[in-house]
Amino acid sequence: MTKGQIIEGVLNEMRATYSHKMRRPSEEDEEEQKVITQLEKLLRDATPDENILTCADFADLNAECCPTCHYFMFPVDMSQGVRLKTGEYAWVCCAIGSAVERAGRLVPVKRVPLEERVNPAGYKPFADFFGGSKTNDGQ
Repeated sequence: MTKGQIIEGVLNEMRATYSHKMRRPSEEDEEEQKVITQLEKLLRDATPDENILTCADFADLNAECCPTCHYFMFPVDMSQGVRLKTGEYAWVCCAIGSAVERAGRLVPVKRVPLEERVNPAGYKPFADFFGGSKTNDGQ
């Protein structure tokens, strides 16, 4: 399945649900554009004509798909696409992604240590957000 086919399939599923909701066409267009943007971001490393493997292509791993990724906030909760050691590109839910990783099929990704990550503007550590401090000083 190519990037275009994935985007088309997701949009077709969305359009099928529109008949059940009272929406203005402009709202539908906005929502569709957001989904297209998100899918383009998640699948950015795949070339336009490249075959993208999906969860169904990993049945041999005997893993069940993640309902949150697939149904709750699809495609927002789906992971970014990954490159396999075979050179193939895959876009899978977190559960299948974990199974693929355990099977040793992923190209190793350099993980950036937490200390080296750039914090986005406005980021506050969890404790500071609620008025606490980063250290537990007994107060």
